Amino acid sequence: MRPMAEAPNSAGLADAALVVVGHGSALNPDSGRPTRRHAAEIRRRGIFAEVHTAFWKEEPFLGRILDAATAPRVFVVPNLACKGYITGEVMPKEMGLQGAETVRGKQRIYLCDPVGAHPEIAALIARRAGGIVNDHGLDTADTCLLLIGHGSARNRQSSIQTQLVAETLAGQDIAAETRAAFLEHSPLVGDWARDTAAANVIVVPFMISNGLHGARDIPVLLGLPPDAAGLKRMAEAGAPAGPYEVEGRKVWYCRAVGSEPVVADIIVEQALAFNRRS
Repeated sequence: MRPMAEAPNSAGLADAALVVVGHGSALNPDSGRPTRRHAAEIRRRGIFAEVHTAFWKEEPFLGRILDAATAPRVFVVPNLACKGYITGEVMPKEMGLQGAETVRGKQRIYLCDPVGAHPEIAALIARRAGGIVNDHGLDTADTCLLLIGHGSARNRQSSIQTQLVAETLAGQDIAAETRAAFLEHSPLVGDWARDTAAANVIVVPFMISNGLHGARDIPVLLGLPPDAAGLKRMAEAGAPAGPYEVEGRKVWYCRAVGSEPVVADIIVEQALAFNRRS
């Protein structure tokens, strides 16, 4: 993806504020780290008059962040993998949003698509998986790409985007099979070994951060051996962890897609896309 321009006027958003919304966690500071890091990079570029972060589960909270934005236009970009419960219920309730566009006093607030809906996300996963295939000389006919989403028992819409990305990747000759698996509903992550017979399995969390799910829950469900150092290097440097020998297969584990630096470009592009439409 071509890096976004850094000059404010080139984007046409110099009079606008950006609010990057993340899930956050009161238990794990790693959850909100990518959102804060991407916001800091966008702020450095000077594209927007203001750049803020807000979270559902940690400060600064969703319900208060709009009071901090003073620009006449506010673009709210969910730094989330999918549309679903947070974008459809939590954000409207906490932020007082009334759909894609909300008038709040003298401000207009625009709710943009989440980063996971941008086509560059699929391209990012393809590059990461393709790199593993090439670096290790894997036989694509005996390789499975496993895309892991959170899923939700409350709102199945959150799984739709994960499935769409998996379908997009299935047509790119990265692996003989591309599958989606979920934490909260079937097909479940823990059933991966039963669901594929491939000798090589490349696992990519379709999530924003390497929080509790990415650093602990998913590795346990995959049956990966305890390797805190390897997972820590993966989270910090971006290099895949592994290969691990599990169930007679070789398993590579990648960091969550939302941790990649290019997501800062995607956040800006989601705001630009809304600006062009409106």
